[in-house]
Amino acid sequence: MDNPLVSVIITNYNYSSYLSKAIDSVLEQTYSNFEIIVVDDGSTDNSREVISHYSSKVITIFQENGGMSASRNTGFEKSSGEIICFLDADDYYHHDKLSKVVKAFEANPSWIFISHCWKTVDKEGKVIGKSTSDRLSKGDVTPWLIKWGKYASGITSALAFKRDVLQMIMPVRGNCGIDSFLNSKLPFYGDVGSLNEPLMFYRIHGKNIRAHSKNLSRLIQQRELIASFINEAAQQKGFTDSFDLSRDVDYLSYKAIEKGGGNLNEIFRIAYLSIRESIDIGRSPRDSFIRFMSRTISALPGQGTLILEYGLRGYIRSKIFSVK
Repeated sequence: MDNPLVSVIITNYNYSSYLSKAIDSVLEQTYSNFEIIVVDDGSTDNSREVISHYSSKVITIFQENGGMSASRNTGFEKSSGEIICFLDADDYYHHDKLSKVVKAFEANPSWIFISHCWKTVDKEGKVIGKSTSDRLSKGDVTPWLIKWGKYASGITSALAFKRDVLQMIMPVRGNCGIDSFLNSKLPFYGDVGSLNEPLMFYRIHGKNIRAHSKNLSRLIQQRELIASFINEAAQQKGFTDSFDLSRDVDYLSYKAIEKGGGNLNEIFRIAYLSIRESIDIGRSPRDSFIRFMSRTISALPGQGTLILEYGLRGYIRSKIFSVK
């Protein structure tokens, strides 16, 4: 790659209050060879007015509401870049993201896509945390996908892809988020890359999918769908082994919550598998601890919905205050 064109696809639905920050974060990049494609998915707020202020600086697509997957598929079809980055309209980039992604691809030609870390901000943009995964996986991660159904990966706005490989599995399918779809299928086509530094800001404001959710049926369906993506890709690429959902620790903890809590054997199994998964994948101590505690507490009778609603930090804080 020699000064490749980077396509940044921003998908928006009724996020007019955040959209300018997302677009500006791309316009302010230290890397200059990029195009911005804004796909508005039938917004009913003043998003159209916000977008119009950027005129020829962005490629604009207005479509009827079809959902996030449809928006990203539309944006990809319109894009021209050798490198593809997706950006949710309520998130925004660090000013060096594109430069560091391009340099990483140049230095590691075997990488087909890259994950990086992120910082978490509130709706006003104040930093309130960071990504759980502060040591991301790289190389051939297919053994972990087949064994555990996951590896240490990035979320949608913290990913970058080589176009020629991405187009092999597009369009996005399923109602589980593009990051789940691509993180599950793409590793069967080549090596995964990673940058263990925060190059994106993920905004939590109560309406986005990764804000703490008690929608347990959706969480279970997502894990089931991800398992189907993994096994579909494995079969297509000639793998004889397949992923068994009974080894998916998140799935097991969600199923325990669904029935009001697990028995001692189930709780022990979830705790044990969480430790084994983290060791095998090579998660950082912080990441391993958060996952172990969240999954194990979730399996305890009456505690799972609290973890889903508040997250581990909020759960612990609520318990401390309740004692006082």
